[in-house]
Amino acid sequence: TLAAELVRSGDQDWTKVLNKLRDSKGAVNTQALVGAVGRLDGDRRREAREALAERLTRMSAETLRAMAKTDEAELRRAAVLAMAMKDDRAHLPDLVAALADADAPVARAARAGLRGVTGEDFGPEPGATPAERAAAIRAWAEWIRKQK
Repeated sequence: TLAAELVRSGDQDWTKVLNKLRDSKGAVNTQALVGAVGRLDGDRRREAREALAERLTRMSAETLRAMAKTDEAELRRAAVLAMAMKDDRAHLPDLVAALADADAPVARAARAGLRGVTGEDFGPEPGATPAERAAAIRAWAEWIRKQK
């Protein structure tokens, strides 16, 4: 019902409902945002995705790691973005692992996060072949290993 409330909200209530879901405690609010994203489009979808990622920045590293492995692609994407938003190099291996995600938006979010946190870019490019993705993952892993 919380997701439906957000999806149905008019222009006057949109920001209020979105902020409530972003800021209120409880997993039910996270699930409402995840559920609403798929039912929205355009600017509202973008704003709901941003709110979900912002919400997840309050989560612990362990919680984010678990969310990055869930069956829900939207939640994996948001968890990867939250890891990057935290700007914590301890999440670099998690972001590299997310490059292998079968869902392209999750892999793109991982690459963007890696670039943002490190200032480096080893790919993979959008539409990369499995071999190119594997090479990019190896390059990132090697770079991280050399930083220690």
